Amino acid sequence: MIKVAIPFCYKWMTEGASNRAELFRAYVEGYLRASEPNLYLVRISGMTALCKRKGGD
Repeated sequence: MIKVAIPFCYKWMTEGASNRAELFRAYVEGYLRASEPNLYLVRISGMTALCKRKGGD
């Protein structure tokens, strides 16, 4: 799996939200679409997005 660091600002941007986990995941998925369009999110571990290549492994 490919590891991508998640920007710290997403942690505080979701602070206090009733749907924090859902919102955090949406921010991470949007970040990956913009910064790493050849990857897709498999799961989040801490402040790291664990990804795979689209159409690959």
